[in-house]
Amino acid sequence: MWRLKSCPRCKGDMMIDKDTHGWFGWCLQCGYQHEFSNVVEVWQQAEKGKRIIQSAWK
Repeated sequence: MWRLKSCPRCKGDMMIDKDTHGWFGWCLQCGYQHEFSNVVEVWQQAEKGKRIIQSAWK
């Protein structure tokens, strides 16, 4: 899953993925990494991003 312009450090694009330790995200531009506490947090942030993108297209 991609999150465009969502890096707190550089406002770059973040890639969200899952491994054996859980969900995490990393910035493609600066390398910032964030580990999510649970899946709910991942989906809440994804839904928030969808609302922002949808409102920008109106």
